[in-house]
Amino acid sequence: MQASTRFTVLAALIFSGCSSPAPSGSPTAQAVRVAEVRVGPIVEGREHLATVVPAQSVRVLAQVPGSISSLGAPAGQPLQQGELVARIAAPDVVARGARVSAERRRAQRERDFVCEQLDTDRQLAASGDLPGVQLDRSEKACASASLAVDSATAAEREARVAGTRAKETAPFDGQVLDYLVDEGQTVMPGTPVALYGSEAQQLQVRVVASDLSEIAVGTEVETPAGPGQVVEIGAVAQGPGRLFEVRIAIDPDTPLYIGQTLTAVLVVDSRADATAVPASAIAQDEEGVDYVLVEQSGRIDRVGIEPGPQQQGWVAIEPALPAGTRVVTGAVAQIDPNRPVMAVLP
Repeated sequence: MQASTRFTVLAALIFSGCSSPAPSGSPTAQAVRVAEVRVGPIVEGREHLATVVPAQSVRVLAQVPGSISSLGAPAGQPLQQGELVARIAAPDVVARGARVSAERRRAQRERDFVCEQLDTDRQLAASGDLPGVQLDRSEKACASASLAVDSATAAEREARVAGTRAKETAPFDGQVLDYLVDEGQTVMPGTPVALYGSEAQQLQVRVVASDLSEIAVGTEVETPAGPGQVVEIGAVAQGPGRLFEVRIAIDPDTPLYIGQTLTAVLVVDSRADATAVPASAIAQDEEGVDYVLVEQSGRIDRVGIEPGPQQQGWVAIEPALPAGTRVVTGAVAQIDPNRPVMAVLP
């Protein structure tokens, strides 16, 4: 019984000691996390997947009916303007050329005959041995024969031009991206023979309509291969996603390959030498004013700011703060600025 009484008294003393009131004095310090501001460039952009494409590309089409007799240089090999892309065996065109050439020679012989006869008829008419009506007929025959020669000559030139169309050549300096036919394949006028692209390259990005408000010709672009610039924005949405095509010019000496993909960041806003704070350090009061809490020697001060571009969780602010300034991060609106703080770096 006595042992139990002693235990009860001891426990009462222990608990009464633990619950003794804290000494009166200064307010309890608040534990807050702080981060030092950064000073440097901040670039805010929209990240897209870009594809390397030729700056100019065309489909080389067959112009005459026939079959592919030979193809030019392998795809990807540089070609100069006028070099062979594909040759078409077109026997119909060859036969037509032979026929119009024969017709031109026949017309020339007939013209030579009737015009020589005209010279004789003129001499006879001058001596009175040929009626004037017969001379008129000879003159008309010579004129008609001359016109027939002109017509046959024009047809021969047309057939010669058609013969040259059996050879498809490079429209400009570049390379064949892909052959769309095989040797021996029958083609008709308008059949795609090859996809041909220029040596110059660009980046192609497809964006939704809502992104167009932030993009314009001249917008800067950052890529792993170096900086670029928007040079063209499509006027019509394409494909099932109704996306707009954006073309980006890059350094022509950049070693890229057609079809290669890389990340492109279209710059929306940037600051060359900005004071940046974590996004979690910015709060807004009831009046809609943005501010940060600056910590120094256990005290905090509220500083009104104007947020700017942001990059990877950091936001540029104005007015600028000195390098090394520490700002409170996380639950800023719940911090009492009138109480001291105990700063904790992340």
